[in-house]
Amino acid sequence: MNNFWLVAKHEYRRMVLRRAFVLTTLLIPVGMAAVIGLAILVEASGEDKRPLGYVDHTQQLDITLWQNQLDANVELLPFPDEAAAQAALANGDIQALFVLPASYPNPRQTDLYFLEDPPNGDTWGAFDDFVRLNYVDTLDPALRQQLLDGPAIVVNDLDSGRTFSSASIINIILPFVATFIFFIATMSASGYMIQVVADEKENRTMEIMLTSLSSFQLIGGKTIGLLGVALTQLGIYGLTLVVGLLVAKPFVLVLQTAVIPWVYLGIMALFFFPAFALIAGIMVAIGSIVPNLQQGQQVAGLLNFLFILPIFLLAIIIENPSAPLAVAFTLFPTTAFLTVSLRWGLGSVPLWQLGASWIILVLTAVFAVWAAARIFRIGMLQYGQPLSWKTAVAALRNS
Repeated sequence: MNNFWLVAKHEYRRMVLRRAFVLTTLLIPVGMAAVIGLAILVEASGEDKRPLGYVDHTQQLDITLWQNQLDANVELLPFPDEAAAQAALANGDIQALFVLPASYPNPRQTDLYFLEDPPNGDTWGAFDDFVRLNYVDTLDPALRQQLLDGPAIVVNDLDSGRTFSSASIINIILPFVATFIFFIATMSASGYMIQVVADEKENRTMEIMLTSLSSFQLIGGKTIGLLGVALTQLGIYGLTLVVGLLVAKPFVLVLQTAVIPWVYLGIMALFFFPAFALIAGIMVAIGSIVPNLQQGQQVAGLLNFLFILPIFLLAIIIENPSAPLAVAFTLFPTTAFLTVSLRWGLGSVPLWQLGASWIILVLTAVFAVWAAARIFRIGMLQYGQPLSWKTAVAALRNS
């Protein structure tokens, strides 16, 4: 067991200290932050900061109600008559002008004046909120707040007991984030395991290592070490995401009411570890069979497709998360992680499917690691001779 952890520690340190790993791990969050920052900068530079003018012929709008709002991020400027307001608009003192006729709200029609571009959605929405705030001011406080908040639709799933609402919008966003992260982890893990096995097999380092530890300890240690590398990457990406959300929270209303889906995160963690072990086992077996690194990478590229297949069938899963194809992908080991993740965000997954999928995935992962160790040992015993698929299957049958 001590040798097992020595191999894991060696592989972890060997990987995380590589310049390519450091650059890849840091450039992705830094690049995303730069793109988001540039988008915010461009948006802020093009935002019109001038006040929004209005003329109230109904004499019912109280500007102090708007000024007392904590989220009043648009300045509203009242004018006594249209002549003064039109002059301010012509001089560029205001970005646009709303005129409420004396008959308002019957009909609910207003006049809007602007020189070149109309006000953006946030500015328009601010004026709508201002008018709505005045017309519900005399109502009961509880009813007033309910009308200001607008309708809230809550869907209760009787099968799973889950609740879907606007506050759980993060449940829809997270599966796509998990898909992106799993895609990166799959690509990096498969490429690294193929490279490690092929390189060490060619320079015969493996033969020396196998004199002091078993093939299972060697393969298992490398898998655990690579898992630690993947978790390090995920931790850095997750920390970057958390910092970004905390920075954006004061400016994004959805984030202020979002609820962290801990159950979803726990389920994804349970599925991620065996899925990663399955990838590692398959790639080690391929690296032991193919004669060189180039062929191994070609085969690995085809097998990686099995793990990311739900991405290409995303439209079908979105249309009907409980379709027979989605259920089949949930139970199939290589597609289980992404399918469960997407279905959880778009609907509900029955408990029996979750349990059956996880058990099948764990058993398949254990078998993959065991088979990889057996195939690897046979490949080392036949060094210098190509190991055929028939020989590999025969070795597993005789174990």
